[in-house]
Amino acid sequence: MILEDKVYKYICDKNMLEDGEAVVVGVSGGADSVCLLSILADIGRRMHVTVHAVHINHGIRGEEADADEKYVLELCETMGVTIDSLHYNIPELSQKNGKSEEEMGRIIRYKAFEQMRIKYNASKIAVAHNTNDSVETIIYNMCRGTGIKGVTGIPPVRGNIIRPLLCATRQEIEDYVRNMGIEFRTDSTNLKCDYTRNRIRLELLPYINKNINEKSSEHILSLADQLNDIQVYISSQVDKVFGKIVKTQDDVLVIRGEMFLKEASVIGSEIIRKCISIQAGKLKDVTRTHIDIVLGIIKGGSGKKADLPYGLQCENVYGDCRIYKKNNEKKNQDNVHGNCISVDVPGKYTLQDGSVMIFEWEKSVKFEEKIYTKWFDYDKISNVVQIRRRENGDYFKVKNGGRKKLKDYFIDEKIPREDRDNIPVLADGNHIIWIVGHRISETYKVSDSTQKVLKVQYIAKSRGGMTN
Repeated sequence: MILEDKVYKYICDKNMLEDGEAVVVGVSGGADSVCLLSILADIGRRMHVTVHAVHINHGIRGEEADADEKYVLELCETMGVTIDSLHYNIPELSQKNGKSEEEMGRIIRYKAFEQMRIKYNASKIAVAHNTNDSVETIIYNMCRGTGIKGVTGIPPVRGNIIRPLLCATRQEIEDYVRNMGIEFRTDSTNLKCDYTRNRIRLELLPYINKNINEKSSEHILSLADQLNDIQVYISSQVDKVFGKIVKTQDDVLVIRGEMFLKEASVIGSEIIRKCISIQAGKLKDVTRTHIDIVLGIIKGGSGKKADLPYGLQCENVYGDCRIYKKNNEKKNQDNVHGNCISVDVPGKYTLQDGSVMIFEWEKSVKFEEKIYTKWFDYDKISNVVQIRRRENGDYFKVKNGGRKKLKDYFIDEKIPREDRDNIPVLADGNHIIWIVGHRISETYKVSDSTQKVLKVQYIAKSRGGMTN
């Protein structure tokens, strides 16, 4: 099968393009990209697909890069394809953003492609990765530490990005452009072992093919296909249990430790990976080491913490693992000590996270205990009633008449440390009348001798203004 037909079949099998669509093609001038441009221009005529080329001058190779640009412009003119050539200073941008030139160049390329996609109202962005690139990516990910997904190869379709040449080897591509009489440029940086991927391409894979098995690349890709099927199945199983095991509290993901540890280890690892992906928005720098760190936190004692990539942190809070961005800690601390409000009866008072309504109630009127509505013996309150956050020395009375420190109650009830400061309390000096949403002090309970009743309702914003 000639390469044009092979690629056309691959595009159809993977639903990459439909009749009448427009596609933006990244063209560097190398064999892969000019092959892709030529084949898509041919397929475009078959499928009525409009092709727009984009060339990126990275500002790295001086005259060589300028010559590449000139060649691509001339090639597109010959083919009758519109072309946008964009210039960036990648060395300067990489230094400014603290990234390698390789990584910065990749980020800029895809941003530029997306801008051109929008400009031309195109539905897809085509890039020229081939079979060899996929093998190199698998080896690269294996060596640096990855999950199953990292060894499934480069996806043929990811969002609006398509890779029509993933069905072709580099040799097939070079044979095609030579047979078609199409010249191509060779990026000199691709011939140097300065980058990890270049070392894999130029040194490791040739050695493996020569000394271990000449079909090594083929076997690696076959294994990747099988692993992809396994990954799809595991992902479906993770989706079934994720909502039961992981809950969201504001901007924090909480993995319920007891339920998590009952799952198979492969499911657990993918749950962790998914949590990190949700919080960070990506998984590029997340390796097996980071998954093991979170596993260690889950299995460790309460209070254990560890840092993760992208400014994330994980923490064991009474057996549950919380994954959050570090700035959330400051956010929680900023909410710690709201205003201490002295209340009148009746009255309504607005807090950061809700409101409190206080009434004097007739004892003869029937009432029932609810989580966020409580009744108290008004005559037993010695001081002006306050609504506030916890303070040192706070306590309440328990059934046997003894005192219990508020701090000890929070510890015994396994209330996370960062949540304790956000729970409002109704206070009579340091004597806590009601830990809102939790328990009340025995001292203030309504009894047969009660004359005046105080009714207090808490209405939380996070609960949609509902009380119970």
